[in-house]
Amino acid sequence: MVGSSTISRDAWTLRSVEPGPEGLSVEYANGRRSLFHSIWLRDNCRCDACGMPETGRRTLRLTGLDLSVVATRAVIGRDDTLEIDWSDGHRSRFTGEWLKTHAYDDAARRERAFRPRIWDDAVRKSPPVMSFPEVAGDDRLYLRMLQTVRDLGLCFLRGAPAEAGRLEPFARRIGPIQESNFGRIQDLVVDETKQSVANRTIALKPHTDEPYRASPPGILLFHCIATDVTGAGSSTFMDGFELAEILRAEDPEGFAALTRNRMAFRRHFAGDVDIITEFPALSVDEFGNLMGVRINDRVAAPLAIRPDEVAAHYRGMKRLLELAEDPARMLLLTLRPGDVAVFDNHRMLHGRTELTMKGKRWLQWLQVERGDFHSTLRVLADRLGETRDAKPLLRGAYG
Repeated sequence: MVGSSTISRDAWTLRSVEPGPEGLSVEYANGRRSLFHSIWLRDNCRCDACGMPETGRRTLRLTGLDLSVVATRAVIGRDDTLEIDWSDGHRSRFTGEWLKTHAYDDAARRERAFRPRIWDDAVRKSPPVMSFPEVAGDDRLYLRMLQTVRDLGLCFLRGAPAEAGRLEPFARRIGPIQESNFGRIQDLVVDETKQSVANRTIALKPHTDEPYRASPPGILLFHCIATDVTGAGSSTFMDGFELAEILRAEDPEGFAALTRNRMAFRRHFAGDVDIITEFPALSVDEFGNLMGVRINDRVAAPLAIRPDEVAAHYRGMKRLLELAEDPARMLLLTLRPGDVAVFDNHRMLHGRTELTMKGKRWLQWLQVERGDFHSTLRVLADRLGETRDAKPLLRGAYG
């Protein structure tokens, strides 16, 4: 039998099934209906004979199915189960809640679209803060931290040991550490011999990291080990989704241009790396919901889009970058020794004020892939017996 999810069953109990030329239309107890194409249902059978693709043990292959397969019998059986006999002799069973969870009509997909909370002044005034020792020692609090990053894009932790090497074991609980040309763990200290601007004293405007990669860093973790005694080098954080929504309200055409056109980004260190990619600055789903942003004009390469799109694109990008410099939209704070910032690089912009040479500001930085982040969130929620969000989560800045 097809497995069930943890969502409530009451309103989605199966009431009836009606065959049609394309497939089966099921009605739920709340009066809603969903159409499922015959080949879709046959292809998604999870019985013992067909196997489970989620575990990589599926024996059924689409190449072995007749695309014109039809149901010869379809009834609502016991335990809220749709039972289907197929023209190829196979039998499938699907629970009502599984069908509801995977329905693919426009209304169902729109309802499942993940819409995080957009930042406002209340979030900036009171950003999410948790205790590092408590989160590290309690699975439920660790899950709360993951959910906070999922919903708001960022969570601060206080009270970590202000010692190098303490961040990696904590981050590995989320997922494997991602390496880059900067290494496995980057030390953000003033060092003019390094090529990264993060190791210089200049101020850094809010930005997303490494948009020149096909898959930019996902979840970033910054651990403060030492702070500049002058208070310089304060961190800035901004909600890229908030900025994009402001642009959408002010200039819908400019916003749309940034979702339609692929920007070129490049990172070139001679003899080391030459990475070039093209993705939209703003990624949206089929319903226009924001999924991710790539905002970093320091690494922008020459634009190559349709000539009739250039004006709207530049207008939208200039306004987006102006919003990214608006102090009223910034969360500004000085990370203290033992502070940790965990944030989604496909949503949050980060930067810092100018550094001095009078003190040592030392952050250790590493990254975890977004897919592993969401996997850990689901697995941990299941282990703790908590109702987890069955909706697709933010897909990120992948166009």
